[in-house]
Amino acid sequence: MKSRNAGPRLASLLAGLMGAAFLVVTTGCSEASYRAWQNQPKGPSQPGDAVVVPFILIQEAVMLKRSIDKKNAAEAHEAELLSQVHRFEELKVLSVKGDAAIQCELAFCYLRGRGAIRDVGQATFWLQKSGRQGFAEAQNELGLCYYNEIGVRRDDIEACAWWSLAAPSHVQAAASLVYVESNTEKRLTKEAFAAFRTSVRRRAEEIKKL
Repeated sequence: MKSRNAGPRLASLLAGLMGAAFLVVTTGCSEASYRAWQNQPKGPSQPGDAVVVPFILIQEAVMLKRSIDKKNAAEAHEAELLSQVHRFEELKVLSVKGDAAIQCELAFCYLRGRGAIRDVGQATFWLQKSGRQGFAEAQNELGLCYYNEIGVRRDDIEACAWWSLAAPSHVQAAASLVYVESNTEKRLTKEAFAAFRTSVRRRAEEIKKL
């Protein structure tokens, strides 16, 4: 004859097992408990074993998954680094042929240390090569370099000149140009600001001739 309390006991057992599984998955803190259980004297099976054994199996599964995930992440990172190095070496060869987009990509590799040791001098060199051919992305980045003093001395006129060249087809360059000109106008007299804008236009024309 079945006990009337069997249902509630089973529900309680399942709830405990689910709680233990959740604890392991979210915290992974049961290793000490597992080792303590391993070191206990082994006797006849106890009612608690019904919870402890699945608890241990879940822990081991979680630990295995974490190990696999860690290994996969390391392998993916290594593959990405190798890919970046390969692309960088490829760009060095292609850039001498004069393609502006390739030169800009090579500049970003140097600027961000992507597949290469970070070298802001080389970055600005190749940005200049690309920007003088009218490549807007390089022109915008040169504006940022001159404004933020990255690899070159800060020069607001030079920065605005490059941004003005890129502005017709580059939203960020246009926004940067408006921002810097607006701030410059606030701190200069009307005559000085007019001279500033004239210098920017003159420098932009000089760059075009290059």
